[in-house]
Amino acid sequence: MTPELFESVEAYNAAHPASPFPTDRHARSVLRGYRVAMQGVTDDVTGTGSGASLTVDFLPGGAPLPDEADRVGTVVASRWGEGPVLVLATDVSLRAAWEAIKEAWPKHLSDVHTALEPLPRTDTRST
Repeated sequence: MTPELFESVEAYNAAHPASPFPTDRHARSVLRGYRVAMQGVTDDVTGTGSGASLTVDFLPGGAPLPDEADRVGTVVASRWGEGPVLVLATDVSLRAAWEAIKEAWPKHLSDVHTALEPLPRTDTRST
């Protein structure tokens, strides 16, 4: 699996305007995302050999809380809200993605991909 890679939040937002990543750092940091108990997910996918610590975010707006309506969006990984931004899944239920990741409790990016792989995609393009 090679996720779509954007060098910056701005580049990601230009390509994915329906699921934007907040451009303000504070707004990015308060999104409900997956952080492996604040340790971060280890990058074992991109081939950079960096082993970078990443966060997984659910866009737009973060993973829905239990009392919030579900949204269809994009799941990304980033270096704690900074570029590069890796697109892991598009057009998925953010609630289902959150639950799948939370249940799997992955520590590596490849395991996040495995958790997201079976989720159905929703075609959000208008016809």
